[in-house]
Amino acid sequence: MGDENCSKCGAELPSNSKFCLNCGIKVEKETRSEREPIHEVFRFLFSKNLIIAAILFGILFIWIGSIVLTFSTDLTGYRAAQTLSSLGFFVTGVFLIGGGIVNDAMDKYVRVGMIVIGVYMITSVLALTSLLVH
Repeated sequence: MGDENCSKCGAELPSNSKFCLNCGIKVEKETRSEREPIHEVFRFLFSKNLIIAAILFGILFIWIGSIVLTFSTDLTGYRAAQTLSSLGFFVTGVFLIGGGIVNDAMDKYVRVGMIVIGVYMITSVLALTSLLVH
């Protein structure tokens, strides 16, 4: 016989059983992976609240960059504005992609939309940065 007991009735369970032979409850076996701690870190890092906070910070950086661009009169102000806006787009894109990958509790179409928008934002930042370098 197995070394586990039923969580409901306490009966001894065979090693590969899916249901308790005594009470009929479904047996839920814990499967632990060696990678579980890192998955928990990613689940915390890309939780809904942190995604919302990162998006708000990204929008704040983009907004501040727009204000700096509006009132700048020289090249240094333009570069500062571009850096702030790029940082805002990058942070928002990274958290959208990460949230779309990690949050399996969300609707799959919402997750796909998050990933697509995140990739678009990061690609836009990289394209704009490559234009500024040349």
